[in-house]
Amino acid sequence: MRNSKFAPSAGVFCAVAAFLLSSQTAFSQVTSGTDVPSSPPQTQDSPKEDAEFGVVKTEMKVVATQAESSEGFERKITPREVETAAGAFGDPSRFMQLLPGVVSDNDKFNDFIVRGGNSQETLFVVDNIEMPTINQLALSDTTGGFVSMIDNRAIGQMTLHTDTYDSKFDQRLSAVLEISTMKERQTSTHAEAEVGIAGAGGSFDRPWGKNGSMFVSERQSILHLVTNDIGFNGVPIYNNSLFRTDKRVDEKNNLWGLSLTGVDSIKIHPNPADRWETNPYDIAYQGWRNTTGINWQHVFSSRSFGVLSLSNSEQSQSLREKAQLLGDATIYAEDTRDGITTVKYDATFQAKPWLTLTGGVRGAVDRVDYRLNQPLGLQNPYSPSAAPMNAMSLNRQIAPFSSAEYTQATVLLPRGIKIIAGQRFSQWSIVGGEAWTPKALLVVPVFGRLVHVGYAEYAQLPPTLYILSFNNQTSLQPIRSRHITGGIEVVHYDHVRLTLEAYQKRYSDYPVAVSYPQLSLANITNTFGQAFLMFPMTSKGQGVARGVEMGLDCKLSSRLSFTSAVTYARSWYSGEDGVLRRGSFDLPFVANVAGNLRLGKTVVLSSRYSVASGRPYTPDNLALSTAQNRDVYDLTKINALRGPAYSRLDFRLEQSHPLRRGVLTWHVGLENALGAKNFYSYEWRPRATKGGVLAQDQMPRFPDGGVKFAF
Repeated sequence: MRNSKFAPSAGVFCAVAAFLLSSQTAFSQVTSGTDVPSSPPQTQDSPKEDAEFGVVKTEMKVVATQAESSEGFERKITPREVETAAGAFGDPSRFMQLLPGVVSDNDKFNDFIVRGGNSQETLFVVDNIEMPTINQLALSDTTGGFVSMIDNRAIGQMTLHTDTYDSKFDQRLSAVLEISTMKERQTSTHAEAEVGIAGAGGSFDRPWGKNGSMFVSERQSILHLVTNDIGFNGVPIYNNSLFRTDKRVDEKNNLWGLSLTGVDSIKIHPNPADRWETNPYDIAYQGWRNTTGINWQHVFSSRSFGVLSLSNSEQSQSLREKAQLLGDATIYAEDTRDGITTVKYDATFQAKPWLTLTGGVRGAVDRVDYRLNQPLGLQNPYSPSAAPMNAMSLNRQIAPFSSAEYTQATVLLPRGIKIIAGQRFSQWSIVGGEAWTPKALLVVPVFGRLVHVGYAEYAQLPPTLYILSFNNQTSLQPIRSRHITGGIEVVHYDHVRLTLEAYQKRYSDYPVAVSYPQLSLANITNTFGQAFLMFPMTSKGQGVARGVEMGLDCKLSSRLSFTSAVTYARSWYSGEDGVLRRGSFDLPFVANVAGNLRLGKTVVLSSRYSVASGRPYTPDNLALSTAQNRDVYDLTKINALRGPAYSRLDFRLEQSHPLRRGVLTWHVGLENALGAKNFYSYEWRPRATKGGVLAQDQMPRFPDGGVKFAF
């Protein structure tokens, strides 16, 4: 196994620049976005009173200043940052992979993993509407696809919450991604048409009467028109659409809502005559998902308001897996449909200038209609026996109920000290479980630098598919995590901001395999394109994740800016035997450096360099694997070995051309410009004469490009 040395980070250069600029005063905006007050949909003729506390603060907008924040350090992202970021394809989820504490499972998909958890531990909230996922090709055990369903053009601002995030959010173990589609200006009629790697489509927004607006976007994939393989024996086909509208009814009432739809499919067909091919399964998938929701905000006074939300999400998917080595026999068939109708109410009241109270309730009905068949069972790589195991048939239609209530208080004390305390109580009838989760945060200025320390607990159900399989419904409970976080603004000047944060997460009641005491669900990575593994499971697992994160924003001039994120983190999880082992996302060192250089009024060059420790993996028991011509893992070495280090350099060049009736913008880019062969996993070659493992790589050198016309 080769060793790789990490290249020096450009963030070091920016850190030096920070101290050279120490004569500057208050920190101005260092990212490309603009912080704005949290506000309901309103137009320029809104009354002045609507700019005060009670009217402007809704749950769908991110707050403007640190004094208003309900957590430690929030990272706010603008659509322009996403659009110009090299290596992101203009996709919001891929951009998240650049942030401190965030890693990616696979370059080919846009999953992002926050602070040692897995991709399902992040909640997506769009305009105060909870989304099961915002990505295409989201299978039952994953949340990511090639790109997001939400067009970047629709986004007003995004915020990634990781530090003792607000009690108002539904339970998730790691993070919340909050997206606002509302614009911070009066809407004018505007349209865009675009074609690129992410697809072809367009958007249109316009005013709706005097005090409202509407927006619609549509996108269709195009890669399937030029290739039938983007690196895993198939190519995704998808289209998505978004409709959003808002209306200011009167001085006390505002309405806003949206509908997001995605349709996708993929066929994976490995070449049965290729002796180097590691995947012996034909996989056919197609899916459909929609979320529609509406919010009504009512202002009671200049110090209080409430928001009532109603939403409905539906998703269905069909999946067929056939074993090429068993005469194309069907080994797995899935037809599932999930629906959830949610009603929630959030209220905010400023009792005193120094005391703000928030609270709310949530109720939801899930509709589950699952039909699964694993008729022959599977050769399980965790079992030394070559016999197929865990044959199953599942046909369930249920409608379980869940509910929650929360309260939270924010206290502002003299000298800029802030205390936030909250609690949330949740119950889930599907497993007969409940959880009370408290939160406390202290923010203190120390020598002019912001310091925060927090403690919070969160709880979340395992994936529904795992709950309903075998007898897991009686043995699985909500997973718990306990967070301790802290951070400090080390540097805070006009053009430079440097933050340091540390965290510890302790997991309990984690799903683990009953038959394999070493195996935790946390150590089963993304199985897209492989046979779907199902186990009898129980909630007896433990886990711990710890890390230190540095975030640096550096604006050296009006033309040149850098953003750097460096993370040192570790994660361990145990099976039923209680022994902690490396987690599948245990990447001790992760660093990203992204830069933007404006070469002229209309030309922008951006770059990104990423580097990370190698991925942990479980080696094969070579004697058994050779004898049985398949992967048989060595269970004494789960995630005990680590692959070579990861590195990737991306470039993007953009130029705009004003025309008589609009603006034409083109861009070209190169992903993985150095052609690094980044390791993903080792897989067995069942068609080879003597078998043997073959390293599977992530994304190779890959071109990017596109054209956009705005008018």
